[in-house]
Amino acid sequence: MRHRLLSLGSLLVVGGLLLIGVVPCMAAEAPLSPSELNALGYFKYWSLDLEMDRGGFVRDAYRIDDSLYVVSEKGDVFALHADIGLTRWSRNVTESVYHVFEPQHFASAGGAALVMIATTPRVFVLDRYSGDEVKDLTLGASVGTAVVGLGSSLFFGSSDGHLYSMVWNDPRTVEAIFSWKAMAGGPVGATPHLVNGGEDLVFASQSGSVFNCTANQKILNWDFQVDGAIEGEIAVDAESVYVSSTDRSLYRLDMVSGVPRWRVRFPEPLHHGPVVIGNMVFQYCDTQGVSAIDAETGKVLWSASAARNVASRSGDRVIVSAGTQLQQVAADTGEVLETVTLPSHTRAVLNTQDETLYIVSRLGTVFCAKPKGHPYLTPEVVALAKRELHHQPEVDAGADAEAELQPRSPKRSEVIDWDDPLRSTTDIPPLAGQGAKGEE
Repeated sequence: MRHRLLSLGSLLVVGGLLLIGVVPCMAAEAPLSPSELNALGYFKYWSLDLEMDRGGFVRDAYRIDDSLYVVSEKGDVFALHADIGLTRWSRNVTESVYHVFEPQHFASAGGAALVMIATTPRVFVLDRYSGDEVKDLTLGASVGTAVVGLGSSLFFGSSDGHLYSMVWNDPRTVEAIFSWKAMAGGPVGATPHLVNGGEDLVFASQSGSVFNCTANQKILNWDFQVDGAIEGEIAVDAESVYVSSTDRSLYRLDMVSGVPRWRVRFPEPLHHGPVVIGNMVFQYCDTQGVSAIDAETGKVLWSASAARNVASRSGDRVIVSAGTQLQQVAADTGEVLETVTLPSHTRAVLNTQDETLYIVSRLGTVFCAKPKGHPYLTPEVVALAKRELHHQPEVDAGADAEAELQPRSPKRSEVIDWDDPLRSTTDIPPLAGQGAKGEE
């Protein structure tokens, strides 16, 4: 497997100035002209040409916190400063035959800012800002989702019908140490979500079951069964879980109780998960396009029949992707206000965090546009960002930092509840006449 670390091997275009890194390259043509951007109410902020391997192309791109991750079909991951467009780092994490799941940010027990990048055969824990390798793990189970982390623990779903919890940072081994696994009733293909400050975990199986359990001991808080399969990702906000199903329905479940708050029915089975931006939920349906739903009431506000994905929301306007076109629609009515055409093999990146519009091409050009009225990106701002490119917050030395380096034993429940729907088949019942430890 290749393990290379690159930085500044790309060319950044800011306000007509070229900031050249180690390896110069030709700047590609912008996917949208100034007049097209102006029609959308945007202006060009920065553009970047990634140093792709010969014959390589972009497979996925994700906006996560202050980073923009671009993944190539050859298993290369590029981490960019999302606001400035500088390359923080890049590295190859796998071969082209394996899948790279969406990176996940988390903090170690000592407070270090890390990113978890899962591939089908292995998982990398990297410093979020420098790309330095903290751990290269094998998990001993098939990975079916992105891997999420919290302190010393990691969580992921598997095609074997379980959700796994493991300890990733034991210094005695390069492998993750098993903590617990929960039976999910079917393959888990939706990324689990840590909620309630990391105390609880929400996940769903393809069999249609949705679970909320404690993160440290898999104690079941609630479960809910939809009437079909769950094939897409689930979405969460502070109060709710949003789940779409092949039973042609989108559900909003209460985070605390699991009680359904509303259910919206569609004309066709839903194979894609919902997207939550602010007070709106967006759901794609094959024959209805993208529908916008009021997150509080469940009222369908509008449907854009030509749309396939939502890109971003800017105040009272939403930008949706409709094949080779971007459409700007009114957030309250869905009225199409502007339409622009993207070059072939170019697409918008989903951004649920702010109003920024990101566009990536198959060949590795990354384009960023901001709404009109936003301050322009100046060379002075870029110079300052370059000096702080690999900065991450200070970690206080002391007991917490020292404890992070010590071997950790997984926490286990003192009492096994044999009626627990999350109980694993590997739990061994007590011998006749003997109670489980901790039982009277």
